[in-house]
Amino acid sequence: MGGRSVVAAALVAAALVAAALVAAALVLGATPAAGMPAGSPGSGGDGTKRVALGDSWAAGTAAGGIEAASGTCRRSALAYPPLLARASGETAWTSRACASAAGGGNGQFTSLAAATEVVTATVGADATGLGALGAACSTAGTPARCDEAAARFDRALRTLPGALDTALTDIRRRAPRAAVTFTGYPLLAEGRACPKGAADAARAKRLDDAVNRLDTVLAARVAAAGMRFVDVRPAFAGRGVCGQAPWLTALTEGEALLAGGPTAEGHALGVLPAIAAAGPAPVPTPTATPTTPTAPAASPAPPASPADGRSAPGLFPG
Repeated sequence: MGGRSVVAAALVAAALVAAALVAAALVLGATPAAGMPAGSPGSGGDGTKRVALGDSWAAGTAAGGIEAASGTCRRSALAYPPLLARASGETAWTSRACASAAGGGNGQFTSLAAATEVVTATVGADATGLGALGAACSTAGTPARCDEAAARFDRALRTLPGALDTALTDIRRRAPRAAVTFTGYPLLAEGRACPKGAADAARAKRLDDAVNRLDTVLAARVAAAGMRFVDVRPAFAGRGVCGQAPWLTALTEGEALLAGGPTAEGHALGVLPAIAAAGPAPVPTPTATPTTPTAPAASPAPPASPADGRSAPGLFPG
């Protein structure tokens, strides 16, 4: 994409974000803080009241506007966490979301504390290789690559429930009073093939099936932990990679991590309204003597996968 096209796309995205923030503030019953800059950073600051966690989807890596200070985590000021923070007028917030959140421990949790009131997270796509699967099954891939990527996705998905349970338990231990919201993932292909999407209808179906299975796992484990899961698939209906005006990046992007990731429009007009429409997240009933460590303890090692003997992915490294 040429320099002029990039600038034009950024201006359009900025206008859409501004409109979405006004709508979201009304739905959420919040008023944006006076003087809050339109381009507040993708990481926020070091506040603990509101904390964003997750992978490249939560970081906004495919949305553009990457914050240089975020380094390899590649957080964007156009991702939904900073949009939510601005819409609510919150200043004591931080995003620890990080691209390529696969392997390692749950280092992002060091920003959680007893004072944390709101936690948002999107996680699972990077750990299971959803973007790599999209790229492999696109017109830029081959049937063999698609099969191999699907097999890797299936193996990773089998380890996900155990890793999620470990992570969710740790989140609640560190932030016992926080209202926690996890968002799911939209359908990438919506059953359609196109030059920038799936190579054929069979591979489109395979991609959508992968997303549906991932969302099913996430919804079940998050609900079992007493937290809120927000299904974003309805909000993205008709906006998959083959849609007339897609909110997801092409599957043929040169970098697999960016394949099918939400654009700035996807964050502002898809994820943000889906969260707002879901209403307030449940707040846990505080115990008389909540137990939180004085210093964050290392997350327990995730369980081994019974399917292939490998360790389950660390979902929140950072």
